[in-house]
Amino acid sequence: MDILRFITAGNIDDGKSTLTGRLLLETKNIKDDILSSITGEDAAEVNLAHITDGLRAERQAGITIDVAYKYFTTSRRKFIITDAPGHFQYTKNLVTGASNADLMIILIDAVHGITAQTRRHLKVASFLDIAHIVVAINKMDIIGYNEAVFNSIKDDLLVLASKLSLGNLHFIPVSALKGDNVTVPSANMPWYGGPTLLHLLESTTAHPGKTLSALRFTVQYVREGYVFGRLHSGVLRAGDTLTIADTKQQITTGSLFHGYTELSEAMAGMDICFSYSGGAVRRGDVLKDLSDVASGQATIRAEVCWLDDTAPLQPDKPYIFRINATDVMGVIGIVDEVTDIETLSQLGALHAVTVNDFAVVQVTCEKPFSCDRFSDSHETGRGIIIDPATNNTSGAFVVR
Repeated sequence: MDILRFITAGNIDDGKSTLTGRLLLETKNIKDDILSSITGEDAAEVNLAHITDGLRAERQAGITIDVAYKYFTTSRRKFIITDAPGHFQYTKNLVTGASNADLMIILIDAVHGITAQTRRHLKVASFLDIAHIVVAINKMDIIGYNEAVFNSIKDDLLVLASKLSLGNLHFIPVSALKGDNVTVPSANMPWYGGPTLLHLLESTTAHPGKTLSALRFTVQYVREGYVFGRLHSGVLRAGDTLTIADTKQQITTGSLFHGYTELSEAMAGMDICFSYSGGAVRRGDVLKDLSDVASGQATIRAEVCWLDDTAPLQPDKPYIFRINATDVMGVIGIVDEVTDIETLSQLGALHAVTVNDFAVVQVTCEKPFSCDRFSDSHETGRGIIIDPATNNTSGAFVVR
């Protein structure tokens, strides 16, 4: 049974936690003790939002303030849900939570329609190249299940999505509170003939993320003649000759292990260790096929989501750029463009880049940086930016 990872995103009070609670309740994935703790005086009355809001502060404020992870299973597949905060200042949590998602559910309140935060969520989906996007237009019960309102919001959102080259969108009119079109078709909206949310989740193909066919192995650490790390792409076998991307030294692999199990070959996505002979291997090294002539880049073009609420992006200031275990010092010399969240168009380079802004920049590294274009490889084409003065995570970036 395969796993689908999805994230819910929306404004505060758009109904993310309620929608997640409805899915868990109707698929019978809530334990009895939790169900009893969130049931009101009327046994039929369940506070759905409290199913995912585990912190007392969240309950007192009536909002979700942290990323919550929930797991549930149906007869068709397993799911991992990330319920991210809706606040503007928690975009960092959304970017982090969405980084490994196969699908994003963007909730829109049918009463209030598209907001700036909706546009920001679309931009996050584009930034991270999320394969499937479900737009759940919620609270249809409040507007009398009005088809015209649903179609108007859908049409406006499609215009915005086209500016970001987003495809594969699915639109569903729902009421998370009442259950319309969440797990069963709604009798209140006979004009909608599409699938329920659960049907889409069960039938959507899990997206493994774009991966190169060429071998990429990131070294986590080295100990007593063994290399430990992750194989991001390609196939690795005992006796293979590999190149250390940074130094161009060669090594030959010996016995391969996944945990305590010896392998004849290792596949992409596996955490493994192996013995080796040859060159000097260090933490952060990237190992490649001997035939792979691609080298590291001293200058890269990247798209950045700035996450530091204490300081704006500062051109010419040294930052640490990290992909997996590989760090390189670099400076952002040029800001090419900044995204205007109101219009999703590109502003000129003179605009400051502050918290939650998206910008395309030129990075000059102090040494060649072993990375790939994000469009070619998700695992080796994205990373974080660290301020060496504070050790804060200042931003997320993808290599363009």
